[in-house]
Amino acid sequence: MVLKTFERLDQKKKARIFREAVREFSARGYAKASINAMVQNLGIAKGSIFQYFGDKQGLFHFVFSQSVDMVKEYLKAIRNQTADENFFLRLQTILTSGVQFVRKHPRIYTLYVKIQFEGNMGFCAKLLSSLRRESFEFLSDLIETGIERGELDPTLEVPHTAFMLDALFDRFLQAHMLEHLDAGLKLKHADSETTQAWAAHIVNLLRRGLENRSNVP
Repeated sequence: MVLKTFERLDQKKKARIFREAVREFSARGYAKASINAMVQNLGIAKGSIFQYFGDKQGLFHFVFSQSVDMVKEYLKAIRNQTADENFFLRLQTILTSGVQFVRKHPRIYTLYVKIQFEGNMGFCAKLLSSLRRESFEFLSDLIETGIERGELDPTLEVPHTAFMLDALFDRFLQAHMLEHLDAGLKLKHADSETTQAWAAHIVNLLRRGLENRSNVP
């Protein structure tokens, strides 16, 4: 819960608190995160955090909610920027842009990964659900548009296709951010050209199963 005392702070101080909280929660998870460590690094009184957010849970809710909003804004920007592109080119852009986003905000991605497996995070279930729903609806909209434009097989089941693509994108990001999950492919340290090549190859595979074959000569 964000209290009015926090809302009255200037943007620079709000941003500092957000960055420090993301750093601590992403490094240690919710349960082990230390308010003492945060306020020491921020140079503020411990009581200030409670005046701003009520408690540790309120602070975490603020941090994760802000992070979810950043992801949602990213998805909206990609959707708008690629609106006139072919479905498969849009997919390729989404894959590569997703990697760019998580590499630019690695702590936010680490935070997202941690809370999925930290069993005591029930109070964030709605936020996680909101993020997954945003991704699913984003992909469903792309698929429906692709079908309407005649780019995709009209017999595709939109929910099933969106679910498959959502899982694929999640796995693509994991391989680029978590070395132990890249199956020895060394994508964790891949340069942009390698990521682009991987995205193009994956999209070509998808094209074989999803494309409207009546448009193929």
